[in-house]
Amino acid sequence: MYSIVKVTRQSIAYLYPGLHPDGYDDPDSGWPRALKKFAAEAWSRFESGELAEDEIYPSEAQSCGIYDCMGRAPTAEETERRVISAAMYSLPPSY
Repeated sequence: MYSIVKVTRQSIAYLYPGLHPDGYDDPDSGWPRALKKFAAEAWSRFESGELAEDEIYPSEAQSCGIYDCMGRAPTAEETERRVISAAMYSLPPSY
């Protein structure tokens, strides 16, 4: 089951792939002030066992965000990884 915290964390990683969840509360972390509350909630849930390590560090979402921002056509390898990632991590359609 997808939770709003998991989806939000993946969305932030996709949109801001340069933000690292460690040290989000440091003044020089680069985290926009409006997003820090989401990072705090994600960390709280990670520490309580509600989020797994791959959910606090969603590297696939980051990779997809980086690929989608590139100013060139993706390589065959990048396309294959993107398709696999979408199949594994995309939200199922709700009917």
